[in-house]
Amino acid sequence: MENTGFLQISIPPRWSEMNPENATAEIRSALKVAQANIEKIRELNEPLSYENTVRALDRATDSLDRAWTYLNHLQSVADTPVLRDALNALMAEITDFYSSIDLDEKLFSVIKKFADSDEGKNLEGDKARLLSETLLDFEMSGANLPQEKKNRVRQIDSELAIKTQKYSENVLDDTKRFTLHIENESELAGLPQTAVALAKKKAKEKGLSGWAFTLEQPSYVPFMTYADSDALREKLWREFSSVASKGEFSNWQLIREILELRDENSKLLSHANFADMILARRMARCGKTAMEFVDSLTEKFKKPFAKEWDELLSFARQNGYLGADEKMPPWRIAYVAEKLRSSQYGFDPELMRPYFPLESVMAGMFKICNTLYGLEICEYQLENDAWHPSVKLYQVRQAEKTLGLFYTDFFPRQQKRAGAWMNLLSQRDGNTPALGLIAGNVAEPTEDKPALLSIDEVETLFHEFGHLIHFFMMDSEEIGLREVAWDFVELPSQIMENWCHFKNCLDIFAKHWQTGEKLPDELFAKYDASRKFMGASASMRQLSFAKIDLSMHINPQFYLSAKSIEEASQETLKAYARDTSEQTPTILPRFTHLFGDPVGYASGYYSYKWAEVLDADAFTRFEKEGVLNAETGKDFADKILRVGNTINPDEAFRNFMGRDADVEALVNRSVDFSE
Repeated sequence: MENTGFLQISIPPRWSEMNPENATAEIRSALKVAQANIEKIRELNEPLSYENTVRALDRATDSLDRAWTYLNHLQSVADTPVLRDALNALMAEITDFYSSIDLDEKLFSVIKKFADSDEGKNLEGDKARLLSETLLDFEMSGANLPQEKKNRVRQIDSELAIKTQKYSENVLDDTKRFTLHIENESELAGLPQTAVALAKKKAKEKGLSGWAFTLEQPSYVPFMTYADSDALREKLWREFSSVASKGEFSNWQLIREILELRDENSKLLSHANFADMILARRMARCGKTAMEFVDSLTEKFKKPFAKEWDELLSFARQNGYLGADEKMPPWRIAYVAEKLRSSQYGFDPELMRPYFPLESVMAGMFKICNTLYGLEICEYQLENDAWHPSVKLYQVRQAEKTLGLFYTDFFPRQQKRAGAWMNLLSQRDGNTPALGLIAGNVAEPTEDKPALLSIDEVETLFHEFGHLIHFFMMDSEEIGLREVAWDFVELPSQIMENWCHFKNCLDIFAKHWQTGEKLPDELFAKYDASRKFMGASASMRQLSFAKIDLSMHINPQFYLSAKSIEEASQETLKAYARDTSEQTPTILPRFTHLFGDPVGYASGYYSYKWAEVLDADAFTRFEKEGVLNAETGKDFADKILRVGNTINPDEAFRNFMGRDADVEALVNRSVDFSE
């Protein structure tokens, strides 16, 4: 197979050579190689060995994995009609191949035969673990099903791949559709200068005069938080709330079809529901346990959630933001909440932004990881091109060994999906480093200012980098053991956010972009005092997403048989709703975590809170021993970051903490019970 186009094995690859017109032929070429590798294992005769069975199967699809990942990656950051057409043309074919592997009875019989051999029975360590996990893959994917049911499972997998891809495309296309064009400068009242400058730049890019605001987070969030114009906030809110919910980009029918297919698939595989099927090998083990976790946390946050709402309404009425008998409009909540925070703490998060130039934050984050984990991170000369001129490349080394290279792609574009994410583009293998990506959508630099981050964006950057170093540091030789349960995978990312909350850590990188001045003590004190502001509300919002996710996948018929999925969902989420002037539509039509991938976070959104419990508790050890204590960092790396799936995640946590997790650490971190 040639080292060209999507088939490149060089790290980093030459992105300009990945021609969408050639994608179909090149990926089919990688598919043929993968098929041949699988067939070679299927036809094995004696002698069977670990190398020619288990490890060979673990690596059989490496070239296809990389090529397919590259194509999907480009569609997420540099979408074009040709690229999208190539991806969609291949989707069913590639998905069917991957589905066929764990349904292949003959392949399964070869692995079982090896497992029953003397060598198989005497395996130890990672080899024994990979064999066990491989056998489970076959058993739980339906390798023992009758052929008719196997065929239907494969068909469902292909249909889900196509439908979830279309769902994501609808969200992307509908998000890019709307622009709030402002030409009257008075309508910008209340907005931070950074938001105004970004809107000016956006308008110029679109060939418009004045200012342009979009539904992308760096534009939408500041407008809803600070713009004084209630009418314009309402207009933007209505557009944002209706993304992918009506017209040509509506996702409602796709949600229905995806739910039906997932439910059918779980029944074929002898599970009571999709949640039970997905969670069988995660820490929660089943939908019931995950739901009990969500409900128990909801009970803990319910009273402070109600109290926060009452305080917000009282403040709004006392200060003229709401009439005596008027209900709060949903588009006014963030605006009034920011006024309340300012009133209570004298703190405006925008005052911190000048202290967070992107390059300085990156350098500080690298220094913290060097202190804790011994990682050496520096910018790497981008000899080969990337998909956009703003993309940069970095190198991660440890003990003079290159663990991986990663790209950063931080600024919004028409052809790029919203949000922030980390992606592993290619696995580390021997002396070949891993290749990764951190993507975001933060405000771009302007003519007179560098890119300046909000404190929330700083935390998000640390979060995604936590994912990246986790995947780079997993050091099992068995590639198949470099994945962890989804309700554990957020621990390494969420714990990284904690280093944004301490003055001695912020002093490493929080420096004013013009003067170099460190973040003033007084400003930090106000920020620190306000960190739990509306903490119960933020927690209930996350729990509401977990609740509707689990409910839809445990009892899909309740939603499928309802007059509308939206109405049924609103009924489910009553405990999480506020009594506003009108009902806020659910996030479901644009909830790509749930419906933008065949599995993704479906039945697993609770993982964020589950892992947040782990992170809040685990970080108490850093607080006791020193947040920049290198010995504690090394222990965390050795017992959490490196192990991957070589041991069970609950065991990994106990190895680090010496006990099971305590949920109260999260509750106390989120809500101030002192009043």
